Amino acid sequence: MRVFYDVDTQNDFMNKNGALYVPGAESIKQNLKKLTEFARKNNIPIIGSVDRHFGTLEYKEREKELQRWGGPFPDHCMDGTQGAKKIEETSCDEIYIAHRLDNRVDETELIRAIYKVFKDKRGKKGLFFEKQSYDVFTNPAFCAFFDIVKIREAVVYGVATDYCVKAAVLGMQKRGIQCYVVVDAIKGVSPDTTRSALEEMVNAGAKFVTTKQVLK
Repeated sequence: MRVFYDVDTQNDFMNKNGALYVPGAESIKQNLKKLTEFARKNNIPIIGSVDRHFGTLEYKEREKELQRWGGPFPDHCMDGTQGAKKIEETSCDEIYIAHRLDNRVDETELIRAIYKVFKDKRGKKGLFFEKQSYDVFTNPAFCAFFDIVKIREAVVYGVATDYCVKAAVLGMQKRGIQCYVVVDAIKGVSPDTTRSALEEMVNAGAKFVTTKQVLK
């Protein structure tokens, strides 16, 4: 089974006035829109990740990337803010799976969500896993997802290439899922770390494609 994988296409990353804007991210919005519309039209399941930060003491250990806890990044995608919402180009009838504080996976909730997305003949629903760090695999529900749904291929796009995109691709490749990274639908934070991330993904077996190739 093939899925489209949408990485963190949220306002705080994608817009110039966002709290943690990825340089040039607005330039890939039209390709993101094309990919999303293609998946919906062809009933290809859309899954992905979203940042959801809280900034409270109970989440401190998970949110060490935030400056308030000594990390490199300012507050971003904070719970309940406009910055945490997905951009219009990739928004859909989203179903979110939280990373619970107790790390427990509600398998009943997960299976119901999977059923709603994968049986949605209109292709309007998407399944998104929340995270408090750049690696979506820190959410145990995401790992459980792959035990339930046997994914063979993932078309990957979003931001940022050198952090969340890289982590998702390397994690999926490690689990035997062939990733097709859409090179004109991703953006990185800096040229050097982006170049290194692309090399790591290739070395892990990921393949690069363009939006035009995917749409064909």
